[in-house]
Amino acid sequence: MPFLEGNKISDEPKLLFDKADPSAIHSQIYWGLRNFGPYDKELTEIRLGVICPDNVKTQVINLITDLQRGKPIFPGGMKRFFRVELTLEKIITLNSMDIQEYQNKSLEFIYNTTNRDIDVVLIYIPKTSKYFTETAYYRCKAIFASEGYSTQMITNDLFLNLKWSYLNLAVAIFSKAGGTPWVLQDELENTDMIMGISTSNIISKYRREGDLKRFIGFVNIFDNYGKWMFFQGTATPYSKENLIENLKILLNNAIIRFKSIKKYEPTNLFFHYYKKFSQIEKQRIIEILSEILPNFNVCFISIDDSHIFRIYNKSTNDGSFPRGNYVYLNENETLLSTTGFSTLTKYRMGTPKLLHIRANTNNNFISLDNITKQVFYLTRLNWATVSSINREPVTLHYSKELAYLTAALSELEWKHITSSSINQLLNKKVWFI
Repeated sequence: MPFLEGNKISDEPKLLFDKADPSAIHSQIYWGLRNFGPYDKELTEIRLGVICPDNVKTQVINLITDLQRGKPIFPGGMKRFFRVELTLEKIITLNSMDIQEYQNKSLEFIYNTTNRDIDVVLIYIPKTSKYFTETAYYRCKAIFASEGYSTQMITNDLFLNLKWSYLNLAVAIFSKAGGTPWVLQDELENTDMIMGISTSNIISKYRREGDLKRFIGFVNIFDNYGKWMFFQGTATPYSKENLIENLKILLNNAIIRFKSIKKYEPTNLFFHYYKKFSQIEKQRIIEILSEILPNFNVCFISIDDSHIFRIYNKSTNDGSFPRGNYVYLNENETLLSTTGFSTLTKYRMGTPKLLHIRANTNNNFISLDNITKQVFYLTRLNWATVSSINREPVTLHYSKELAYLTAALSELEWKHITSSSINQLLNKKVWFI
């Protein structure tokens, strides 16, 4: 085995929990929220709807009460940790846990809800694999998303380990209602706009119109503090002939929306992708950006975990490679450990599965060390969990979650989600996590 030259990211990033108070920082999410509340305190009420089997109705209502009032491990509940009131506005019970029953009750819920007076719909479902698309999870998520609603699924497993589930559930509900729980304290180096880009999986074979199609998918946009800003998608069918034109529309709309929110034009742009960018892809994207922006720097970052590389550290008793350590493969590639021994948790997650990072810039405006640091810091921005350790950067994780979801959608549902009327409702919420 070769010995590789390596480096270490000096510290875990500090997180900011109040946009009006720069001193509201902590490295641990639990204590940051407990002491300071969320970064965004503009959201003051979250109105819940519920769909659940009749025999667990009381259990689910008690869960909502506990979330609002708090428990010993979650003192003060949503009011303390997120500065919001949680209210139960509507509940519909199921007669069975068949998919058709979930579909019928979801449609009944939507048709009987006026003025969009529900922020998040909590749905009790049977536990199923994320790889099976014909499930209550995906059917409910698709039906509600296509009408502009965020959903949060719960299963019986949550109640088996409820003590440690309150905060994860609370942060997911808060985020899906449109709140921002935390961001990075410090700006990412030479960064304006980060795009987590992906092409969707094949639209559900059970719900496809006509021949087999793929869709140019979506981008999730993040800012220089790692904050998720919005989702941008297109429902135009994918083909080699129209790929570039679709990508141009996607990027143009994303940059226009970025400018409208930030009030400035992005200069330093990053593309995160789960596979290697081809030379043609990079060239085409640069050509598109040249038509949209007068001046720009661009960095293409592929982040892959399906490689054969393994690294062992001979200076530790068990050979584990600590989180935040990385080695250079060449001037454009590193192997980064995000799940090894960490000062955040004092334990490691087995033999670390490294991230293989490849980076290319158009004019070397950022170093490979800072690119690796960017990827590392973005592992702390997943608003679906308060876990201190996340293996993937949020850019990649959110893209994968959307890809799983699109594999279960009908073409009509995806068209609704990406339509201007529904997108206006969804693009401020991480509805897909």
